[in-house]
Amino acid sequence: MLQTLLFSAVTVSATLSFAGLTVNLFIAVVNYKAWVKSHRNSSSDRILFSLGITRFLTLGLSLLYVICFFISPDIERSVSSSAFFLLCWMFLDSNSLWFVTLLSVLYCVTITNFQHSIFLLLKRNLSLKTPRLLLACMLTSAFTTLLCAVFGQPLPFSEFVTGRNGTAFDVTEDVLSLVISLVLISSLQFIINVTSASLLIHSLRRHIQKMQRNASGFWNPQTEAHVGAMKLMVYFLLLYIPYSVATLFHYLPSFVGMDWGTRSMCMIISTFYPVGHSVLIILTHPKLKTKAKKILCFNK
Repeated sequence: MLQTLLFSAVTVSATLSFAGLTVNLFIAVVNYKAWVKSHRNSSSDRILFSLGITRFLTLGLSLLYVICFFISPDIERSVSSSAFFLLCWMFLDSNSLWFVTLLSVLYCVTITNFQHSIFLLLKRNLSLKTPRLLLACMLTSAFTTLLCAVFGQPLPFSEFVTGRNGTAFDVTEDVLSLVISLVLISSLQFIINVTSASLLIHSLRRHIQKMQRNASGFWNPQTEAHVGAMKLMVYFLLLYIPYSVATLFHYLPSFVGMDWGTRSMCMIISTFYPVGHSVLIILTHPKLKTKAKKILCFNK
């Protein structure tokens, strides 16, 4: 029963990872071709390109681990192999989360019409600072991954090693400090994302209500883009909040003692979020949506 449950979870995760590879490669290629053609790239397109590449690598790494698991089950017993896969995954996953956070903040300060001095300052400078902020996201992810490499064996894969060998897992103070640091960083990302999305939803909803009350108001492309951004933020929260909870479980020492049902569900949720969010980006981004329709309809 447990083997069937694990096999089902791994199969679903592998299928989602393959779908995510295709979707994120599409996002990266479309943005790259647009940049080469026009020699200009907006701040949001830069973030989307970086996000597409990072998620492509993250899902590719996850799929590679699943393939290695089926081809050579002994890789699961190897501490060094598990640690290598996990550290690479943590770096890429942290990168993608910071890129999503930056994208949420960019949408928030660009679309909203709040007159607070902080919003006005961000609105003037955020787009200009996007390349530096992308670099800062990568350096932050590298720093947190380095902490994992220095302070001990990462927790999520320790369950496999201890379960196979029958030895007890000793949660040291260094590992607990590392867990606390990771939780705090994840909490910071969570707070920024939820706050940005909530403010954007509130501002757009107020703008739409104002247009409905205005007799001269009409539906224009800008309003359509704003509504698309609002839908993206709503669906993003519906995907991101369960993903954050599932990821938090992975970092907790008690995750080792959880039943296979809970761990399988966390695995599926963790894989479904990047795929679902990338699909939402395509559906709400005019350029990506148009290109996707042309491909699906076999039009050149």
